[in-house]
Amino acid sequence: MRAPGGHYPHRYPDALGLLRLRLTEESHLAVADGIWLPYGRDLVREGAHLVDEFPERRGRIDRLAYPRSDWEDAASEIFTRHGRIKVGLLPQARGGGIVLVRLHTSEVLRIRAAWPGRIVAERFEQELRSAAAEEEWGPRGTVGGDWSP
Repeated sequence: MRAPGGHYPHRYPDALGLLRLRLTEESHLAVADGIWLPYGRDLVREGAHLVDEFPERRGRIDRLAYPRSDWEDAASEIFTRHGRIKVGLLPQARGGGIVLVRLHTSEVLRIRAAWPGRIVAERFEQELRSAAAEEEWGPRGTVGGDWSP
């Protein structure tokens, strides 16, 4: 996921794998608009991964805000495939475990960040793979009869 021909290749982190993100279909109808399972607590790397791999159908992230206590490093900007993204801090009173992202459409999404144990992460990845297969092949029960248990 490096920017091709970039002058500062160290600013563009290597790909981490699948973006472990699940968004709600209708925004602002729940406490959070999605859940994100980062691979670690390095905001520069994880934030760039979130911005670069964010689903295009929802828009493109142009700003990010986070609570300082959730991440190992502080950042005021993140370099991504789309360019530099400004980053801000959320007030301590707001609590942790949430990241606010503003899309280029001016919509703001509240995304819960969770750092799961290994077993939970593997289960989430399995769900992502099955969801990707469902998108490719259609919902269960549409091909070859009913698959319901």
